[in-house]
Amino acid sequence: MNLLLKKPVRGLKIFLVFAGALLGSYPAAAVQMPTDSFSTRSGTAITFQRFDREYYETLQYLKFADRIISGYLNSSAVKQSYPCRIFVLNEPVKGGINIVEAGGKINLYLHKDFQTAENKFAVTTGMINALLLAKTGFNPNECKRPLPPWLTVGIYGQMELRCFSHSILAVPCFPGLMALCVAGKLPDFRASLNTALSPEADGIAYRLYEELCRFVLVELKRLSSRADNPIADAVFMTARGKYSEEQIFDYTVVRAILKNYDRLSREINKKTVPSGAGDAQKVQNWFKMVANRDLVSLSSPLLTKDFVTRFYHFRRCTYVHRIKGSSPVRMVRDISKITEIYDRYGMSTGFSEMLDGKFRELEGLIQVSQPLCSVSLEKLRSTLQQFDQLPSVIIKKRLALILGELEQTFERQQQIEVYLRAVEYAATAPGKLYRDELIEDRRLEKNFCPAINNYLDQVEKSFLRD
Repeated sequence: MNLLLKKPVRGLKIFLVFAGALLGSYPAAAVQMPTDSFSTRSGTAITFQRFDREYYETLQYLKFADRIISGYLNSSAVKQSYPCRIFVLNEPVKGGINIVEAGGKINLYLHKDFQTAENKFAVTTGMINALLLAKTGFNPNECKRPLPPWLTVGIYGQMELRCFSHSILAVPCFPGLMALCVAGKLPDFRASLNTALSPEADGIAYRLYEELCRFVLVELKRLSSRADNPIADAVFMTARGKYSEEQIFDYTVVRAILKNYDRLSREINKKTVPSGAGDAQKVQNWFKMVANRDLVSLSSPLLTKDFVTRFYHFRRCTYVHRIKGSSPVRMVRDISKITEIYDRYGMSTGFSEMLDGKFRELEGLIQVSQPLCSVSLEKLRSTLQQFDQLPSVIIKKRLALILGELEQTFERQQQIEVYLRAVEYAATAPGKLYRDELIEDRRLEKNFCPAINNYLDQVEKSFLRD
């Protein structure tokens, strides 16, 4: 047995000696297990100088940034890219971020606490800018100007929402834009998107700008394909430095919007696109169209108080009875008393037109209602469709029952919202709950003169005494 083992043992010793000699010829860092290095699906390396549990959220933040940026650049026009490496260091980094091209790779150096630094916005958008350029084959240090703010801010907003959102309510991701949409006061699309804001200089106004940038990126992603990607095109055109900001916006964002608007208009009108509207008006019309379609829907319904306001407007029925040679007769009734109009005029042209309008309004209400209301709203629609089939007495009785159900549903929904809001407030740290207010307070402190600060302190003290 010993004789059988001699040759294998001798061979093993020779192998170990040879391997040890090879390892000894390399630096210790080269053979150390990369326990502090991670790699994303797109091949971006993320390395921590010293990784521990404290930096797990930072790792997820960077991985999500790389994933979402790679998704936006899914274009056949991207023929080459720089391999990217992100290094998270314990030592401070001058300016918050350092971008170096080395060995055909783009290295980004960040300080470990960049997410809590005062210049977080500038550092993170700078990182986004560099990754977008590098992943489309451009050296960020050689590009003469940064990418459009609506692009970098939109991605930054998506990262922040993903990693720092605290809401547990079924509320939309665009509460500010949704409020403007519900109020019918959406801003000018082009002017708003191209007026770059920052959280340090513009405070709460920046939050709305960030929502708009996020919304536009989501919509552009829907309009993109590998053969036609306006987001990737914006990166290419900016990096090449041959076009103005207006040209880049027109050839990417506006071009994609006009193409989609013409298609939507043909679907709605069942024929050619209505003439007379210029490109600027078409872009604004598209903004209103997709905002009403996507900001308020079954997946992001109206809050109860806003829905009730819209529902009470729907309940008001206006009937106009026209007779040749006489002035028209106008009747206004609550929908619970719509049978009074029918009993007097029957299924006249005016009554039919009024019902058609109410069906359109009701369909819009169903699309923005919360789940508890949907069954009663469907019952309401079914009842309004039966004027030629049932006696008006029965219809009146059914309408009263349905409207009573809806009133009870509104009250229940409101109670649920109050309860969930209380749970949310109890489960969320004040720093996150009042994040916008704290940022605004810190921003104003830098801009207010001491006299104004002293005056506000006095007002606050007197208010507390009262």
